Amino acid sequence: MVSQQQCVFITGGNAGIGLATALRFADEGIDVAIFSRRSELNTSARKLIENKGVRCLALDGDVTEERSVREAIEKTCNEFGGLTYGFNNAGAQQSVKPLIDLSLEEYHQQMNVNVLGTFLGLKYMIPAIKASGGGAICNNASAAGLIPSAMQAVYGAAKFAVVGMTKGAALECAKDGVRVNVVCPGATTGTMWLKFEEDHPDRAAMALEKHPLGRVGDKEEVASAALYLCRDATFTTGHAFTVDGGRTLR
Repeated sequence: MVSQQQCVFITGGNAGIGLATALRFADEGIDVAIFSRRSELNTSARKLIENKGVRCLALDGDVTEERSVREAIEKTCNEFGGLTYGFNNAGAQQSVKPLIDLSLEEYHQQMNVNVLGTFLGLKYMIPAIKASGGGAICNNASAAGLIPSAMQAVYGAAKFAVVGMTKGAALECAKDGVRVNVVCPGATTGTMWLKFEEDHPDRAAMALEKHPLGRVGDKEEVASAALYLCRDATFTTGHAFTVDGGRTLR
């Protein structure tokens, strides 16, 4: 059983989908730890979360640095008496260009933030949640982790890896009372989409046309899915949950 007072650890939790998710968990009375390298946003994010009447721990760090992730989760457990849920949300968007035009540096950025960051989160969240009596982790991938995405091939490869890692981790730790699922958003009003829309308005319009529901998703809709997968989907593990307006149907 999970502890009576629940808490969640969210990477990239001070902006976009991460902050929306932190606020959604806080609405349910769940204490929140946010972890991000963009430390300048932590103070305002923490105030928004604490205004919901829960405790919030705002931690600076980098999801690609093992020591940073390990120490942040240790601090969270010390502050809240354990860990119930985790949301591996931090990610990086690839520049829109053909694979052959990507630099090795751009390749490593995609793999380090999107794949290594998720790996390190899982590595240290799983034993912490197990020690607390069980709980769940949600990873944030993308609809691009389920269907091919031209001009963003490495980003897609990284998100496919996140989906695959989720399924493997779910098999490994089910016996320990830890469920692991992954949410796969389509175009969503988070930080990445807004920048993509600004930099590539034509491609953004094309992307929107591929969503049968005819609109961009709200980050709060992804946040609700993450909460559902962590808290309510108690007989679900290893599942890739699309929040994509039907994008993956085409």
